[in-house]
Amino acid sequence: MNFNKIIDGNKLPVLFIGSGFSRRYLNSPTWDKLLTIVYQKMGKTEFDFTALKSRVSNKSENRGLTDGEINAIVAEEIEREFNDYFYESDLIKKFPEWVKEGYNPFRKCVSDIVSDLDILEDKVEEINAFKSLKNKIMAIITTNYDLLIENLFSLPKESIFIGQPQLFNPRSVEVNELYKIHGCITDPNNIVITRKDYNTFKETAKLFSAKLLTLISENPVIFIGYSINDPNIQQTLSDLVRCLSKEQIEDLKNHFYLIEYNDGEQNLIEKQYLFHAKSYTGEETVFPITVISTDNYLEIYNQLSLLTPAMNLNTVRQVKRILKDIVVQSVESNPESDEVITIFMDDISKLKQNHEKFAIAIGNIKDINSAYGYSLRPIEDILEDVLFNNKNLNNKRLIKDTYEKSYLKIKRILPIYKYLVDFTKEELNDCPKVSTYIKEHRRLEDYLNSNIIKSLRNVPEGNSLEQMPKFGNFYNKFIWIIKNINNLDLEEIKVFLQSTFHEYAAFNNNQKSDFRRLVSIYDLYAFKKWIIMK
Repeated sequence: MNFNKIIDGNKLPVLFIGSGFSRRYLNSPTWDKLLTIVYQKMGKTEFDFTALKSRVSNKSENRGLTDGEINAIVAEEIEREFNDYFYESDLIKKFPEWVKEGYNPFRKCVSDIVSDLDILEDKVEEINAFKSLKNKIMAIITTNYDLLIENLFSLPKESIFIGQPQLFNPRSVEVNELYKIHGCITDPNNIVITRKDYNTFKETAKLFSAKLLTLISENPVIFIGYSINDPNIQQTLSDLVRCLSKEQIEDLKNHFYLIEYNDGEQNLIEKQYLFHAKSYTGEETVFPITVISTDNYLEIYNQLSLLTPAMNLNTVRQVKRILKDIVVQSVESNPESDEVITIFMDDISKLKQNHEKFAIAIGNIKDINSAYGYSLRPIEDILEDVLFNNKNLNNKRLIKDTYEKSYLKIKRILPIYKYLVDFTKEELNDCPKVSTYIKEHRRLEDYLNSNIIKSLRNVPEGNSLEQMPKFGNFYNKFIWIIKNINNLDLEEIKVFLQSTFHEYAAFNNNQKSDFRRLVSIYDLYAFKKWIIMK
């Protein structure tokens, strides 16, 4: 499958998320239904809306327009009618804050309808799988107004950019960011919904296209819940294609992916599609894309969760943002010269946004580790390396400098056996804290406390993770795996831990402790058999 090339490649995808995404998880109304609900607040009926849309559609100047273009005209008429009605009806008494806050009544009404939605109960498993992609996605672009994506990914305010004017915000670093190009319910007056709004959007389309080209020219693009026939997307894709050679255009089938909703289909049916992209000026370009037809979005998210970023995206984003601040400040007039500190790259995540200026060592990772040591390496790095074997660590330096001199100064449970393969008894004698830790952590029972042992009494047995009950929290999963670890396949446990690791940064302290304990137990079972203690 071409889709597998995303997983096997070294580029994280950009997601285009459209209204179908919110309809799937929030049961959000269609554009027709949304406008109907607003119309009904004026005492109108569904038939009244249908009649209005029919009248607009049958005007001679509107024949040949798409349904979306017709709805934009209808929205414009309803806005005018609703706003007049609002000030002359009891609605102004019911919502006086709309007036006090300076809201456009129609747009505020639309925003309130969209904000009053909850995640559907039968989609919770899919949503949780999607949440695990937070550090697997380079950026998200959406035309949706709701807050679903930023809430699922717990995005900070500085990573959310609303409307076209924000596309080139100086705070943007194009990593792990959300671009809401049609506005947001947090700013109702500026949502894109009427014909005038869309015309304004078209007039500034070059700005939109330039930003999107920056994001998607180097990264695969996945459309979810999005109509690929949207004129904004067509303009951007046309701009991109015109910059490519014939051979590069052919490769686009491995660059653009459309997740096509197919009711009830549990397989991922892949097909090639020749996409006809038309620009605002009418120029048409044809190129191939890959279409994945399915109703099994859980499998889509599970496959994407196998992506392994070279570096934590939170760290990358913070580095880029701080470096951008330093560059901006360096070209401005500043009579005070700030001291520049030197910091090891792994400690970036400990810095705050207003931290002092700093220098970063760049070069071969082995050379940097050799020169600057291991004493401050984050524990998260160790967990990741045990699960993914991707940090190229020097085992002896790690044990002697990191474990002996830092980690084991306090009592804690950590994975260690992976790094003991090359150690002799004499070398371990030079690391008394490590030696003590090993003696005290030889069996499963050595990793458990009294509360865990007590909890294990009521845990059901099983021989495969497929038999694990549908627990709602990590602790229950953690306990179940410990209870049945002697019956489970280690590779199966590793895959589970790998998929869960990407939620680690969002865990609370108790969840992080449980996760470290389970990784440590996995380390004991996976690597101790290779260690011969002399």
